[in-house]
Amino acid sequence: MKNILFVSPTGTLDNGAEISIFELQKQLKSKGHHVVNITQASGDTPYRDAFEKAGIKNYMLNAVKWWWEDAPGPIQGTERELYHYYREHLDRIQKIVDDEKIDLVVTNSVNMFQGAVVAAMKKIPHFWIIHEFPEGEFSYYLDKLDFVNDYSTEIFAVQGRLQEKLQALLPDRTIHSFYPFTQISDEKLQVGDKTRLVSVGRLTERKNQLELIEAYQRLNQPEVELLLIGNFDKDYKEKVVSFIKANKLDNVTLAGPQDKPWSLVTDKDIFIGPSKMETFGLVYVEALSHGIPSIVSDNPGHQSAYDILGFGQFYETGNVMQLTNLIADNLRDFDIEKQKSLSVLEKIRVTYSVDNAYREVIQLLEVDFNLKSQSIRHLTKILTTNDNNSESLIAKVKHIIKSTLIKMRILR
Repeated sequence: MKNILFVSPTGTLDNGAEISIFELQKQLKSKGHHVVNITQASGDTPYRDAFEKAGIKNYMLNAVKWWWEDAPGPIQGTERELYHYYREHLDRIQKIVDDEKIDLVVTNSVNMFQGAVVAAMKKIPHFWIIHEFPEGEFSYYLDKLDFVNDYSTEIFAVQGRLQEKLQALLPDRTIHSFYPFTQISDEKLQVGDKTRLVSVGRLTERKNQLELIEAYQRLNQPEVELLLIGNFDKDYKEKVVSFIKANKLDNVTLAGPQDKPWSLVTDKDIFIGPSKMETFGLVYVEALSHGIPSIVSDNPGHQSAYDILGFGQFYETGNVMQLTNLIADNLRDFDIEKQKSLSVLEKIRVTYSVDNAYREVIQLLEVDFNLKSQSIRHLTKILTTNDNNSESLIAKVKHIIKSTLIKMRILR
């Protein structure tokens, strides 16, 4: 059995990468491995509670930015503060590796580098798990693939289109596969009395709900309810609400964030996933696993999920009329589509499991790698020290004061 440190991206359980890796962490713990998690201090109580309930030690570090400097998301401070915290992260992670006697570091997103650096300094294996396509907001990491390649013992990418893409970009090594997993509830759907259209997911440009609402408008069946479940980006929600009001779409419901979104869905509903981009369609998989007829956009993530599960209906992203026609067909032939969905339900639930999803990761973590020392070890002190003598009492007091002032935005 091994001691495994996971470096996680957000410190929240509202995204597929965190949800999926949490399921793997619980599975590894049940097999006898010692699992430790580290992430940014998000202030998310449900996240902390989930790890405490699972019995997994969880460290949450303050950060000006937890991700690469040029990754998506703002830098909450000055350049000086940013690099101060980066060095502090490396120092803290290095101490955790020592204290927890870590045998393997796993970074659960291409967006963080800290685990890779510490693993190299400590001469222990590092697995890099990549969920993100190097396109759009994540195209920045194309320039960092040399680092990813150099500082990974093994690289894993979502099975299907992303794995194929990274294999072409890094042809001299094997890119292993995995696919994201979420625990599917056995709770039965509510019994419905009418057919509705349902979409589950945060209201964002990327999730593309406006395309669905436009298709709904063209459908011109105002008696059919469209239910959108999920949190929202404020600016995008304003666009959505403006479109609804301007077109007098009185039967569109914004349910907002829900702890158990599928509890609002009934056995008479049709699921629609209009996302512009997904690495893997977790919500699409959840809909199929509940036996719900599903229409999704043809983005690479949905296609990757289809390659594994083999069921669902696609429309071309951006083709609103095609989506409108598919919705109309499903409303007309609902009983037939529902029966098709139920007929593959058992196969989908057997195929979709955490052991199958992370089969290659689980197999390779049992390997004892014979690693060579990396030259970055010579820079350990430079990369991890924010004070010339960090062990002295004066230095420790100064460090506490400095950290407090930075958090308060007094020191720049």
